[in-house]
Amino acid sequence: MLTPSERETRFSMMGDDHSQFDVQTDDPFWIARLDKIATAYRVNGEGRWYKIPARQVTLRAPAKPLTEAQIEIRRKAGERLHKRHDGVSGL
Repeated sequence: MLTPSERETRFSMMGDDHSQFDVQTDDPFWIARLDKIATAYRVNGEGRWYKIPARQVTLRAPAKPLTEAQIEIRRKAGERLHKRHDGVSGL
């Protein structure tokens, strides 16, 4: 049995076919997630291989840190919500 630091998950796409990813994993977390959307086409010990459509994989840029002004706006909005909630009785 592999330790958590030895487990890995690899998403691979061929240069001539951008329609699908070949995913290999021996991590139980990813096996559980992938079993919900695909069927493993190969199983070898703890490792499993899946083919999933590329449209199911999304890459996003990391969130930008908030500015001081945005932080202040959110703080004030939170205070207004708390005041409204505290003023409502019977909930």
